[in-house]
Amino acid sequence: MIANLKEFIKNKETDKILNLIKETPEVLGQQDESGTSGLLMIAYSGMPDVFETAKTLKKTFAFHEAIVCGKVERVKELLHNTPSFINQYSNDGFTPVSLAAFFDQIEIAKWLLEQGADPNLHATNPSKVNALHAAVAKENVELCQLLIAKGADINAPQMQNVTALHSAAHRGNLELVKLLVQQGADIDLKMDNGDTALSIVKRDGHKEVAAYLEER
Repeated sequence: MIANLKEFIKNKETDKILNLIKETPEVLGQQDESGTSGLLMIAYSGMPDVFETAKTLKKTFAFHEAIVCGKVERVKELLHNTPSFINQYSNDGFTPVSLAAFFDQIEIAKWLLEQGADPNLHATNPSKVNALHAAVAKENVELCQLLIAKGADINAPQMQNVTALHSAAHRGNLELVKLLVQQGADIDLKMDNGDTALSIVKRDGHKEVAAYLEER
């Protein structure tokens, strides 16, 4: 069943996915060869309506699933029972706080940081993202501020040497760019392709951000 689900997700066949998970909801708990559950596959798929349905059909949630689905009390219960979960990578290589950031689970992200989650751990998969990268991807200024306050390395690179500033520049988010620069982001750092934050915003036509960076 998990192979069918994977194929349907790949082809964005929402009706087939919905039929499958309604008729055989146990597929949501099955794992593929990387250890990713059906529920998490759907979460990553970019199909929010399908994800909402999947969350209602799933009866029990593992730690990382609970984070992604915003099950605050379940996250707290599992971490209380197993404190080592605080920085435990998901089977597909992401940290708990990075997942919370990427899925906009702000309450959970804040709580994990209060419990001592390390914001500087990179994914063990090729993405190499950390929690700050995830928060920037979601353009969540509040969470970025909190991660920085908790010691996040602003200049830490993810894949292709993309920093948080490169990502914020690409999105044309002046508020985020200002925050990162004011907190010590290096505007001269280059991605693997040679791009700097300034070259990105110039190419993408983000004039306000370009003017700000040029002033620096």
